[in-house]
Amino acid sequence: MENSKSSFAAPVIVLSCICLFVSLALAFTYKVANPIIIKNNQAAADAARTEILPAADAFTQIEETGAASSDGKAVVTEAYKADNGAGNVMTVETKSFGGALTLMVGMEDEGVITGVKVTEHADTPGVGTKNMEADYLAQYSGMTELTSADNIKKESAPFAFISGASVSGQAIHSGVAAALSQFAAMGGAQ
Repeated sequence: MENSKSSFAAPVIVLSCICLFVSLALAFTYKVANPIIIKNNQAAADAARTEILPAADAFTQIEETGAASSDGKAVVTEAYKADNGAGNVMTVETKSFGGALTLMVGMEDEGVITGVKVTEHADTPGVGTKNMEADYLAQYSGMTELTSADNIKKESAPFAFISGASVSGQAIHSGVAAALSQFAAMGGAQ
C-alpha cells in the first residue's frame, strides 16, 4: 500500500514543479516583453497619426473624448492634438461586418479632414476590405462635413460604397462622422 501512495505522489510533485517553473518563466517573459510591446504599439500609432496629419511633429493626448456619430455606431476613444498646432487626430471605434473596426481621422485646425486610416479590423479580406484601401479613404480628404450615407448602397459620389461591402463602408462613414462630432465638441475651428 505504501508503494502505491509514493508512486502516485511522485508524478504530482513533478507536475507541480513543472507548472511552477513554466508560470515563473511566463511571468518573467511578460515582464520583459510588455514594455517593448507597449513602446512598439505607441510608435506604430504615432506613425499612423503622422501619416494622416503629415504637418504634425508630435502629438499630445487630449482627455476629452466620447463623441459619437449620429447613428450611435461609432465612438471616439482617443483624441490627439499636434504639438505644433497642425491639427488633431481622432481614434474611433465602430462596428463593421466582421466585428470591431478602428480608424484614425486627421483634421487640420480649421476642421478639414487630412486623411483617414483603418488601423484594425476583423472583416473578411477581399470585398469587405476594399473600403479600407487608400483610394477609397481618400474621398474624405478635404471635407469639413459629411452628408448622410444611411441609404447609399452603390458606387456613387460623394461617398462611394463598394458594392457588396456597404457594411464596412457605412462603418467607416460613421467613424468619420464621430470624429467630426468630437472636433465640434472640442470647440471646432478656432
